[in-house]
Amino acid sequence: MAVAPHNTSFDQIDRLVAAFYARVRKDETLGPIFMRAIGTDDVSWSRHEAHIASFWRNALGLDRGFSGNPMMKHLANGEIQPEHFPIWLGLFRETAHELLPQSEAKTIADLADRIGRSLSMGLTQFRAPPSGPPRFLSPS
Repeated sequence: MAVAPHNTSFDQIDRLVAAFYARVRKDETLGPIFMRAIGTDDVSWSRHEAHIASFWRNALGLDRGFSGNPMMKHLANGEIQPEHFPIWLGLFRETAHELLPQSEAKTIADLADRIGRSLSMGLTQFRAPPSGPPRFLSPS
């Protein structure tokens, strides 16, 4: 279980998630994928951001109200590819370091890196051709 930095608040997580997804929506690679998955209207994005903020509060040990399976969600969307995660993680890290105190930014960005690597590896392994061995990404 991750332990939240002592100063991380619900509001900080909400601001981080909203600012991050504002960047995602503008990204030429990720934006279209997310728009097709979530929608283009503000209500859909608000719901998504609230769900993801709940995920991060859970991951940081601030709240246990999150319900969902991120791996299955990502596997279900065939547009999401392992090579998208470095873009996602770069945007997330930049946003965290701009909005949070450095110790909290480092904690959540490092956790995002671990989660991103896990999701990327899961996509690679579970989407491998059935007749062949799992494919592994080279470390970046």
